[in-house]
Amino acid sequence: MAFVDHRTVDIAWKPGTKTEWATFTAARMEAARLWGDMVERHHRIRRLCWKWPSKSRWETWVKRRYPNLHSQTAQILVADFLEAVASATSLRKKGHAEARYPWRKPRYHDTPYSNQGAKIKGQHLVLPHGKAGKLSIPIPSTVVIPGRMVEVRLTFGKVMIVCQVEEQKRPVERVVGCDLGVNSAAAATDGQTAIVVSGREAKATVQWRNKMLASAQEALAPKTKGSRRHRRLQRRKYAMLQKASNRIKDLCHKTSAKVVKHFPNAKVYVGEPFNDAAQKTSRRQAQQVSSVCCRKIIQQLDYKSSGAIVVPEHYSSQACPACGCRQKYRRVYRCQECSFTAPRDVVGGLNIRQIGLEGQLTPLPGLVAPKVTFVHPTKKYPGSSQVVPAEPRQVAQDPQGL
Repeated sequence: MAFVDHRTVDIAWKPGTKTEWATFTAARMEAARLWGDMVERHHRIRRLCWKWPSKSRWETWVKRRYPNLHSQTAQILVADFLEAVASATSLRKKGHAEARYPWRKPRYHDTPYSNQGAKIKGQHLVLPHGKAGKLSIPIPSTVVIPGRMVEVRLTFGKVMIVCQVEEQKRPVERVVGCDLGVNSAAAATDGQTAIVVSGREAKATVQWRNKMLASAQEALAPKTKGSRRHRRLQRRKYAMLQKASNRIKDLCHKTSAKVVKHFPNAKVYVGEPFNDAAQKTSRRQAQQVSSVCCRKIIQQLDYKSSGAIVVPEHYSSQACPACGCRQKYRRVYRCQECSFTAPRDVVGGLNIRQIGLEGQLTPLPGLVAPKVTFVHPTKKYPGSSQVVPAEPRQVAQDPQGL
């Protein structure tokens, strides 16, 4: 039986004529109207304590009600809304009282399409919008559709094509443990060698994005909504957000590529993303931790390597992999019992590897610290393929372990 995987192809596109802009705007506003109507009805049903209708009843209700949307598009939006409600309900049952049901009524909303609505004709992607018309989007010759198209999403400035492909099995040559973090984006080891990829550039990009976003919001606040100045500031804000998103996407890709290149054909055990741990930290640290792109790196490791498996990482950076005693350190871990010394992120990778292999934290007596290579995801020496050693201070001999 062939395993099925999905790939997403992004195409940069904006309407080029007045007719295309009118169709594009009408479809996005109609999708936002559908979403807003479901928000209102969900709020009313919860306030009156009525029974929540089934998916089939919602699909019957939405028929012919939104003429500027394709019928399959309306059904996908209903499914997305019901999934958001179910996700919030599940989080609340688990004790997350801060989880909110969909409440915002946007002016525009991204438009999804199934493979029954969107069609590829030659080198063009045709997207129907009911009475609003159709959009014909040219597919660049450099873009290759890797498999069967299953879904398309149209957003401002971009078209995302989700394709179904057969997963290629890769031989497993070694087992690697990978610890994801903030200052170190990824620390991977197979027990003998280790690689630590710096995450400071991604951290700086997130901080830059947050500062620019706060500045943009401050400039937008006193402006009249819909005025020329307001529209210009909005365009500038969205251009900045797109630039930051592209930077983060590129850094995640290059971080995962460094790990896979160092450990080819490896099965990777990855520590579970630690966003929940941010709730117990300070506000500044919580912002840094919650902004780390762990999920993106895990997804890219999964299809670039022989598979990425998420395992719990509780106390993996505090427990000594050689003797098992638990201690807290900053960047360099030095065990007071057996004198095992290694960067803290590498210690986390060693313990995550053991959790993946054994199912629990099990010490390995006599373990020798692996040889560590520090790299930057993008920087190289001029005219050479040798990577720049990133952050050498992490392995400095500091008696306090700071």
